[in-house]
Amino acid sequence: MMVGRAARIEAIRLLRDPTLAACVGIAVLPVIALVAGIPEAVPREQLADALEGPMRMSLLANVALLGAAFGAVRTAAAFHAGVVGRDALVLHAGPPFWTRVVATAVGAGAVGGAMGVFALLGTSVLNGLHVFGPASLAAAVVVAAGAGVWGSAIGALVRSPLAALPIAIVSLSPAMFLSTVVPDVAAVLPLSSALHAAGSPLGDSWIGRDGSAAIALLWLIVALGAAFLTYRRRSLLA
Repeated sequence: MMVGRAARIEAIRLLRDPTLAACVGIAVLPVIALVAGIPEAVPREQLADALEGPMRMSLLANVALLGAAFGAVRTAAAFHAGVVGRDALVLHAGPPFWTRVVATAVGAGAVGGAMGVFALLGTSVLNGLHVFGPASLAAAVVVAAGAGVWGSAIGALVRSPLAALPIAIVSLSPAMFLSTVVPDVAAVLPLSSALHAAGSPLGDSWIGRDGSAAIALLWLIVALGAAFLTYRRRSLLA
């Protein structure tokens, strides 16, 4: 009963969420940079073979960062405004937290899907380059949804939108640098694990795809566990 009510409330909020609309709009920007960097003089078939892997990896990395930003800002703003606290008083403690996490994952997945569609249209229609397909779109949705959960956990811990946004991005972005410097260490970081599990590793990895998927899932479980523990023990209306 309470879970169903909390889920309906969150679904309505998600559809009306200005953060979701803003992130879908922002999703165009990385695609513009991606498309602008494609050389015109090289034959399309040859270019597609050379750029498919790097462009897919770039798309998924951007999707993860934007999904995490969305999750962090959306959740931190709800805590900061007292929305989660008021929901907990009416609906009990558990349902508001978990339904918000699920709704945030759905919203982040939509943002990832939007960026994937923009990338598909931008490369195929504007450049005649066929490097993205259904598998890339599906990976973008899944990676973004997972990143949204990661960001949601950070937002629940920090509870300040201005602080949660940079923390969410900084928590993922070092993997892109470390993958070229200390790849063995980078392989176990959240972003590296997620991208490798999706088939687009940032660099060489000593871990298989199944292992990377397990590590990425473990990161999410730990982050959500810490967020939920803080949620239960810390005042929701402070």
